[in-house]
Amino acid sequence: MNNHNDHAHVVVNPFLVHIGALAVGLLMQWLLPLPFLSVTAGRLAGAVIFLLGLAVGIPASRLMRMARTTFNPGRATTALVTKGPFQRSRNPIYIALLLNYAGLAVFFGTPWSLLLLPVVVWLMNRWVIVPEETYLARKFGNEYAQYSSMVRRWV
Repeated sequence: MNNHNDHAHVVVNPFLVHIGALAVGLLMQWLLPLPFLSVTAGRLAGAVIFLLGLAVGIPASRLMRMARTTFNPGRATTALVTKGPFQRSRNPIYIALLLNYAGLAVFFGTPWSLLLLPVVVWLMNRWVIVPEETYLARKFGNEYAQYSSMVRRWV
């Protein structure tokens, strides 16, 4: 494959989807405050949710590094990682990002950000995951088809 085109043509960086939605939620909470947990309860629950995201994301990231493949959807994928958390989800790093997003939303007391969570999932599916899956299917063919038939997109 031509190196210039050998990557998933995602619409937007996955981190920008999460950061943008979190910022919109923070702004909405400032403009139209919604009641939420007490500060102490929110901080504790948010930290736990955030740490769960790290517990999913760190092992998945480590496996990708060991396989010497990229996290950047703008670069060529060099290996199909199917072990560890990738045995349960085709996107454990995106699950980790969602847990981190939810943890931050709870920690900072922004229920608006939590209300935007379905929008984040929809945008991730449409703008990031579908283009990535199209790319992986083209690049890895039957190996990816078999993997995706056995492992769910999310959980």
